[in-house]
Amino acid sequence: MQIKDCFGLRPGCREVCLPDGTRRVVAVEHTTMILVNDQPAFRVVCTPALLPQLALGRLLTEGWIASVHEVEEIAVCGDGTSIRVRLTHPLEARSAAAQEVASCTDNLPLGSPSSPRPLGRVPQMEICSCWVEQLKDAMGAGLPLYRATRAVHSCLIMHRGEIICQCEDLGRHNALDKAVGSVLLKEIPMAECVLYTSGRVPVDMVRKAIRAGVPVLISKSMPTAQSLDLAAACGLRLLCAQKSS
Repeated sequence: MQIKDCFGLRPGCREVCLPDGTRRVVAVEHTTMILVNDQPAFRVVCTPALLPQLALGRLLTEGWIASVHEVEEIAVCGDGTSIRVRLTHPLEARSAAAQEVASCTDNLPLGSPSSPRPLGRVPQMEICSCWVEQLKDAMGAGLPLYRATRAVHSCLIMHRGEIICQCEDLGRHNALDKAVGSVLLKEIPMAECVLYTSGRVPVDMVRKAIRAGVPVLISKSMPTAQSLDLAAACGLRLLCAQKSS
């Protein structure tokens, strides 16, 4: 796979003057379009960083692709307003109404594959309690953009007891997709990874984790009844790592 990123990394926050006259550092929004084989697929509002990883992770966790090997090229234009993904195979589109993609920002699905990859059972893996504590401590310490703004979500991925990826974004879906895309580019098997999200875990987040192929999903928020049902059906271990009161 080739990656051509003419946009790179841009600041995810800036200092502004609030209506009350005080100056604060706030997060910035960046809007980009993901096109697959020249077909508009997703309009995404995100922080302006890791756009190739975001696109790759989004295609996997939404069922457009089953493997990174299906992607031939990812190209981000100079102003970051479009991410063009070229697959190794044709993609037949159907109406946008056929695709369900929840979002806590202003993300918008514009199309969907004719046959989204069905959900299957995820691999099983033993997890040490110390790993959970390590992830919880790292999330509790806060990543740089969160510490500056207190207004973004974070996602951590651990591999064999080592945190190998830390991503932040305005939306919890984007943060997860960026983290998954980053690990895919490192060619580390997702089946050997643990995913930790700062956001709540409804069905759509569980579905993303299942499609990513991780055995364990941890959140500092409580899951829903439906997300527990889906996780159990697919063998995903779903843990809540709330702080003790």
